[in-house]
Amino acid sequence: MLVGQTIGSGSYRFEITKELGSGAMGTVYKADFYKDDKVRPVALKMVALGLLGNEGAMARFEREANILKQLRHPHIVRLYATGTWRKTPFIAMEFIDGEPLDRVLARRGRLGWEEVVTYGKQLCDALQYAHEKGIIHRDLKPSNLMVTHEGVLKLTDFGIAKDTDVTALTGQNSTIGTAAYMSPEQCKGDRNLTHKSDLYSLGIVFFELLTGRKPFVADTTVDMFLKHVNERPPRIGKLVNDLPPKFEALIMQLMEKDKEDRPPDAAWVGRMLAEIEEDAVARRSAGLEVAQARRIDRPRNLDGSKLDDDDLEAARALRGKKKKVKKKADVPLLRQTWVKAAGLLLVLAGLAVAVYLALRPPSAEALARAIDAADTPEARLEAAVKYLERYGNTAGELTDKAAAVFKAAATRKREEQLAKRFANNLSKPDEADDREAFEAAWKALQAERDGTLRLAADYWTQVKNRFPEEAKLAYSPREDVLAKARWGWLGEKRLGDIRKVEAVVTSLRKKIKDNRTYEVPFAHDPNNPESVAILALRLEEFGDRIAAGPDRGDIEKAGRTWDRLAALSEKDFDRREWYLLARQQRAALPKPPDDPVKARIERIRAVVNRAEEDAAEARANPDSPLIAVRARGLCREVLDLYDDETDPTCVALVKRAGQIAVTLKKQ
Repeated sequence: MLVGQTIGSGSYRFEITKELGSGAMGTVYKADFYKDDKVRPVALKMVALGLLGNEGAMARFEREANILKQLRHPHIVRLYATGTWRKTPFIAMEFIDGEPLDRVLARRGRLGWEEVVTYGKQLCDALQYAHEKGIIHRDLKPSNLMVTHEGVLKLTDFGIAKDTDVTALTGQNSTIGTAAYMSPEQCKGDRNLTHKSDLYSLGIVFFELLTGRKPFVADTTVDMFLKHVNERPPRIGKLVNDLPPKFEALIMQLMEKDKEDRPPDAAWVGRMLAEIEEDAVARRSAGLEVAQARRIDRPRNLDGSKLDDDDLEAARALRGKKKKVKKKADVPLLRQTWVKAAGLLLVLAGLAVAVYLALRPPSAEALARAIDAADTPEARLEAAVKYLERYGNTAGELTDKAAAVFKAAATRKREEQLAKRFANNLSKPDEADDREAFEAAWKALQAERDGTLRLAADYWTQVKNRFPEEAKLAYSPREDVLAKARWGWLGEKRLGDIRKVEAVVTSLRKKIKDNRTYEVPFAHDPNNPESVAILALRLEEFGDRIAAGPDRGDIEKAGRTWDRLAALSEKDFDRREWYLLARQQRAALPKPPDDPVKARIERIRAVVNRAEEDAAEARANPDSPLIAVRARGLCREVLDLYDDETDPTCVALVKRAGQIAVTLKKQ
C-alpha cells in the first residue's frame, strides 16, 4: 500500500493520495504530479511485485508506455511520465475524473441510441487517430472506455495494443484480448491483424451499450471463439424498438465475419454516425412543421404568399366595399363563452392537480427518510431498494447512503450463506456460484480458522479481484452484475476485517499498559469480546514477563481463553476481527507443558515470592513508591488471572497474594 508515499523529490515528484484499483498486472494509484512548479492529478500504474521477473509481463508494460508516448489525442488517455521506483516500473497517465462505460451500463441497464452515437463519434475519432499511427488496440470493451462528468470519452488501456510497425509480443497463432469482444480473426490467432479487428469489437460494444447484453454468450472461451467465427449475431432491432434502421445496419456491418465486408475505417463509421444523428434531427424538424401547420391555408397572393389582414382590407376598398362590423349581442356574463371556457379549464386544472398529487412518485428525500426510519435490517434494505429502483442513477449523498445500505445487506447475506456451508462442510459450489471465486473464498475461510491471516488475506484478495469492475459498483439493476459484485464486496469487507486485527491488538496492549501504569482495575466481563481478549493477552504476558521456568507461561489457560473468544464472536459478522484475533493468537501458541497445573503453580509461586520481596523492600523504603506500585501490580495479576482456580495450592497462593496487597495500600 503506497498511499501517502512520495516518489521522486523536489520539483519533480509524485505524491500518492489514493488507491484506485488493483489487478493481476499491478495497482493504479491517484497521485499529484509536481513538475516545473505545476501540479496535476495523474493515475500512477505500478507493476505488481510478483511480475518483476516475468519478461512477458514487463515487455507488455513497457509496450503500453511506448505506445502511449506516440498518442496525443483528446479522446485517448495521455501519458505524462515513466520511471522506476525501488526497482518497480511505473507509468503516470492522465487522471480521468469519471467512470468506465461498463459501470454506467451496470447502473443503468442500457443506454439510449442517441447517447451511444455521441460516444461512438468520439471513439471513432480516437480509433482513426491510433490506426493512422499503425496502432491496433485489440482490447476494445466498455471497461476501457472512460467517460468524464462532462460527457467526454477517453480510450484507455493500451496494454495489449499492437504496433503494426513492431513485431507482436504474442506468439504465432495465439490469441490475446477479452473473449466476448474479440474479432473472428483474433479468435483464429491471425498474426496479421488489421484495424478492422477493432471495428468488429466496436460493433460488439455498440450492441452491448444499446441492449445491456452481449451478442454472444458462452460457458467457455473456446465456445465463445466458435460463436465469433461461425454464429450470426441476433438482430439488434428486435431488442431496441426505437433504433434507427441505419444504425442497426451499421452495427451488423461492423460485426461481419469477413473483415473485407466491414466498413473501410473508423472515420467512415464516424461519418455514418453523424449522418444518423442528422437524419434524426431532420425527422424531428419535419414532424414539428407538420404539427404546427393549419388545416386550411389562408388566401394567397399571386406569388403564392399568404394575404395578411392589411391586404384583405385593401382588396375590399378597391371593390368599394367596407368591412362589415358585426353587432355584438348582449350576453350575460356567466353565459359568455370565455367565462364558460375559463371555468371548465379551472375544473380540469383542479382535477389534473388532484391526480398528480395522488399518483406522483415519492421524492428522493422521502424515500431516503424511509431508510432512516426503518427499525429492522430487513426494512432498511427494502427501503433502500425502493430508493435505488427509482433514483439509483442520480448521483449524490442520498444515493450513496441507499447504495451503502444495499451493499452491506448483500455482503452480509453472502457471508451468512458461506458460513453455513462452511460449518456443514459443503465445499462444492452451487451452479449459480462462480467456481473460482467460491474456491478462493473457501480457502480463505480455512486459513482464517487455522489462524494464518496472511494466507487468508491473499485468498480474499483473489475473491475481490475476480470481478474488479463489478466490485467497484455499489448497486446495479442487473442480477448478473450483482452476482459478480457481491464477490468483490465480500472480499473487500473480509480484507478490512483482517486489517482491523492489528489495530485491535495495538489498542488492547495500550489499554493493558495504561491500566497497569495508573493502577486501574480490570473489570472482566465473560460476554464482552474486548474483556475476554484482554484476559487472554494478560495470560500470555504473564508467562513472557516473569521468567520462571523454561516454558512460555500458562499457555494452556491462555489457549482456552482464546477459544472462548472465538466461540463468542464467530457468528458476529459485524465484529469479525475478534474471531480472527482469537484464531491468530491461538495458532501462535506453542503446545502446553506436560503438566500444565504444575507449571501454573510454579509460575504463580514465583510471582508471589517476587511480590513479597518487593513489599518488604517498599516497607523499608517508604520514600520509593514505585516499588510498592510494582508489588501491587504483581499481586493484581495473580488475583485477576487465577482467582477461579480450584487446585488447593493455587488457591493458597492467590490468597497469599491478596494478603500482600492489603499491606500495600496506596498512600
